[in-house]
Amino acid sequence: MDRNPAATASAPVANRGAVAALKAHFHTQNVALVAAFFAALLLVPLIPGFKGWMAGQAALVIVYILAAQGVSILTGYTGLVSVGHGGFLAIGAYTAALLVKYTGADVVVSLLAAAAMGGLVGMLMAVVFLRLAGPFLAIGTLGFAFFVGTIVNNVKFFEGREGISVPATKVFGMPVNDMGYYYVAVILLALVTLFIYSLVRSSVGRALKGLRDAEKAAQSCGVNRLFYRTIAFTISAAITGLAGALNALTTRYVSAEVYSDIWYSVDILVAAVVGGSAMLMGPIVGGAFVAMLPFVLEKLADFSFILKGVALIAVLMFAPAGVCDVIARPFRALRRRRLERAAGTAPVEPPAAVAFEAKS
Repeated sequence: MDRNPAATASAPVANRGAVAALKAHFHTQNVALVAAFFAALLLVPLIPGFKGWMAGQAALVIVYILAAQGVSILTGYTGLVSVGHGGFLAIGAYTAALLVKYTGADVVVSLLAAAAMGGLVGMLMAVVFLRLAGPFLAIGTLGFAFFVGTIVNNVKFFEGREGISVPATKVFGMPVNDMGYYYVAVILLALVTLFIYSLVRSSVGRALKGLRDAEKAAQSCGVNRLFYRTIAFTISAAITGLAGALNALTTRYVSAEVYSDIWYSVDILVAAVVGGSAMLMGPIVGGAFVAMLPFVLEKLADFSFILKGVALIAVLMFAPAGVCDVIARPFRALRRRRLERAAGTAPVEPPAAVAFEAKS
């Protein structure tokens, strides 16, 4: 049979080009969907009947989401389990509250200082905790949360259970009300999401995932386990500290009665796991679930704790990668079929589906 060598040689090249173009198209879809999501959040206050107190409550939901994003850096992309991130939340909250009270710092300075303090403490704690593994690491971080709670409860400077009232503050000289804090929270959420998206696709993100999936193999390739996991711990603590600062500024109050509660740490971990700690949108879904459940079950507030536990067990049993992974599966399957048709060959793994997944 006669064959055209030029056509035979050019076909795979054409197929590769079609696949690359389709992957680029999927990536554009992902970016557009995430951008539309944040645009919708910015437009929420324009809904008729939306009031200031609703904006304040929405900002507190975003606090949980940000804290869950901090935990996801460790749990999802690094493979470490922390049950002590409530301690970093407290560090960020008290840093912002004390700065505003004694120096009159504005919102931006307070948030940056809280993130820096959380990251610094996280880096120091990583030196200790990263020498532990598995359940010992989880217990160590839990002890850290108890330690921070004890400090803020018993050291007079932190005013114990009487708490610290945070004075009204400003953003670039402009007074901030509940609606203003909602916009600050949405902007912070967008920036942190973009940062995580970029981090996961960077060389640091690839090193972290390599250590998560095959620690010995990654180390044999020259990946420094202690160095990269210290970076992850620092970033995770900084993001959680940022969430704590936003919480303190929005509620204008911090006290040991709130931040010595170990349930903060548990809620943050549940939010990350239920949504999908290795998924870009996972902490957003999980954080919203954990934060809004007590409001939905207002008359059965105690039942919300039971429901969180049931949700966590169900996810671990039936969807260990999180709820967002289940949502993303049909979209991944659809994209995979389209890539197969474009390639005209064996199955091709599609890119992250519909903005729900960060590559892992």
